[in-house]
Amino acid sequence: MAFDGRMNIIEFDEDERTVVFDTWKTKKITGHRIGAILGYSEFSTPFKAACEIAGLYPGDPPNKYIDAGNAIEPILREYARKRIGDIGRLSGIQSPSIEDPAPPEMCQYDHFHNERLFGGMVDGYIQSAGRRAGVLEIKTSGDRSKWLDGDGEPTKVPMSYILQAGLYAQLSGLDRIVFVVGFLDEEDYRMPSKWVPTEENTAIIPMDCPDMGPYMREAEDWYNEYIRTGCTPPWTDADADLLKYLRAKPKQKGRR
Repeated sequence: MAFDGRMNIIEFDEDERTVVFDTWKTKKITGHRIGAILGYSEFSTPFKAACEIAGLYPGDPPNKYIDAGNAIEPILREYARKRIGDIGRLSGIQSPSIEDPAPPEMCQYDHFHNERLFGGMVDGYIQSAGRRAGVLEIKTSGDRSKWLDGDGEPTKVPMSYILQAGLYAQLSGLDRIVFVVGFLDEEDYRMPSKWVPTEENTAIIPMDCPDMGPYMREAEDWYNEYIRTGCTPPWTDADADLLKYLRAKPKQKGRR
């Protein structure tokens, strides 16, 4: 049975709405977490990101959105290969090709082992004449409207995803990002492996990597303030379910 990170909880500070925890084993700031840390995520909070990094919370359990994303990622990667000419034309990357990511089980779920604080896993790379030229970021969404610009075209990327891909581009020493986004209808979540990408339900969105320096420094300051000191940022009403999980009695004993 896996170790239950809740055993590392020292106390709940009800006045400050924080959790004090042991810091003996913490995790990295990944692309999935940086948006939550900086307050840009609609799916997570700074408190939740802190609990994940501290090892108190293993992450959200599987649901239809996570399952669909996992099932459709390789489908969209192959679709990107079929649309490689369009990717090159839109991104300005010459002689492009798609590089698959290293399998997670072969890299211990981190493609950036040389990094002390930041890490995570890319969805792939865009190569130019055999050399990496950009990060491939694959997304699925059930709400197309969040991606639409003022002309009603899917060219706008939510900030949390820009930070995620931007972090991986920065860590990879690259300055280009190509998003490949699949827009799903509700029925697509029932059998996501059967979903078929088309030009109507899929968008290719290239962009330059943003200046990640200020964002990464802010995230590192946050890490030093909360994770290194062993105290989370305050929880909010949005963290009610997570807090209920943390307060539940762990099912096994662990290291203190």
